[in-house]
This record gives sequence, C-alpha cells and structure tokens, in this order.
Amino acid sequence: MQVLRTSPDRLFRLAELRIERDDIGDTATWQLGDGGPRVLLIHGFRGDHHGLLGVAGALPEARFVIPDLPGFGKTPPLNREHSLENYSQWLTQFVSNAGEFDAILAHSFGTLVLSKAISDGLSVNKVLLQNPITTSQHGGVISSLADVYYKLGSRDGSNLLRSQLLVRGMSMALAKTPNPGLRGFIHAQHAAYFSTYATNQSIWEGYQAASRNNVLDYADALPDNLTVVAGDRDVVAPLSGQYALAKQTQAQLKIISGAGHLTHYENPTEVATSLAELLEL
Repeated sequence: MQVLRTSPDRLFRLAELRIERDDIGDTATWQLGDGGPRVLLIHGFRGDHHGLLGVAGALPEARFVIPDLPGFGKTPPLNREHSLENYSQWLTQFVSNAGEFDAILAHSFGTLVLSKAISDGLSVNKVLLQNPITTSQHGGVISSLADVYYKLGSRDGSNLLRSQLLVRGMSMALAKTPNPGLRGFIHAQHAAYFSTYATNQSIWEGYQAASRNNVLDYADALPDNLTVVAGDRDVVAPLSGQYALAKQTQAQLKIISGAGHLTHYENPTEVATSLAELLEL
C-alpha cells in the first residue's frame, strides 16, 4: 500500500477533501475511502475525529471510519456516567452497528476505551495502539494540578476548560516538533477542536476515566496482532510504560524519535506506515 510522504498539514487537507459524514446510530461518524482494508480510528481525550485525519490522509487506498466519542465533537453525551466501562459498552455497540473492521487504531484515551472493550469481549483481529496510556496519571504534582483544573472547570457555568490561554498552554507543552509552521498548525487545531465537548460534567467524568485507568490492566486480552506506536518524548505516556506493554503483550513497538504525545499531528506518515505494516499491505 502506498503511504503518502508529505507534510502533516497537507495530509490533513487531503483527508478533508475526501471525508463525508455518515452517522452510525447516534454517533457522529466520518468516513473516507472507497476500497481496500476497512479501519476504525478512535481519537483521544478532548479531541474529535479531526485529530486523526492526517493518518487517514496518508493511506488513500484504505477505508476509514472515524467517530466522535460520546460527549465530544458532534456526538451527544451518554445518558449515563462517562466512565471507562460505559465508553467500552458504547464502542462494542458501535462496532456491532458499523460492521467488521480489518484493524482498529486508537490514540491516547482511545487506547483505554479500546483495551477495556476488548477485555469485555469485543473481537478485534489487528490493533494499533498509538501513544497508549500505560501509566496511571493519578498522583503527583502535575496530576494534582490537573485534578484541580478539571474539578473547578466542571462547575455549572464555568468557562475555565474552554479558556484559549490554557488550551494554548497545553498545546505548547504537548507539541515537541521544532518546526514553527507545524507547531502553529497544531496550536490552530487545538484551538478549533480541543473544546468541542458537550458539557463540563461530561468532560470531568471523561477526565477521571482517562486519568485513573491503565492499558496494562487489560493487556492480557489484547490480540496477538498488536502494534504499539510511541514517542520518545511523550510526557503523558512515558516510554517506560510502552516498553512494559510491549514486553507483556509481545507487541511490535515502533518508537518515533523526537516525538511526544501528538504523533498523529507531528508524524502522521510514520503512524500510517506502521498501520500499513500491521495490515500487511
């Protein structure tokens, strides 16, 4: 399979030219591609389907299905708590309604949702975990500050979580590329899509699900055809946890040098190459 090797922002634009909204049930869903293997992409916390468009844009011969997680983007919130268990149930139902996939790629919080769903019985043959959450985010100074931030922001009427100043600060902390143009593109993406969540309560619940769980807890249920993509400068999902996951699961571990937690923005071609290899194309 041809993997397009061009700038990340161009890969995003190529995907945007081909993408069409085609909802599945109550889930806002975007699809692109007419043939080839069918791949489900699951985005991370506070994002929506836009974040993974660069990966999809790099593989024009594949078919991609990209939902917005419940409570994010255009998908309405769950009618129950946004816990990892309930996200797992949503994903299992979504896959049942959507039909079979040749592979599933999940990023960050999406890796928790997918791993939990697999441990609960979701059948998946090939999986790519991109920057999986392999260490608990609960405890420590940074985590405590994040707890306070999301707790204060969960109050009715609060606009704290949508503060563009704070969103830019998080974006600057996550982006590791030295390329000023790419950094600007990443900041613009976060400014546009990092606050498209449903309610303060739903994002508070989602934050607790994202920060208090660990993919390693579900590692024994993951399939044999497993690839892990990690950035060696990832401060959210440190490399030590990725090594532990690869050792426990015998996964193929692909480390992207100089990358952090935003490999889908900084290195979409490399992520797409790993996906193509997993699909054996």
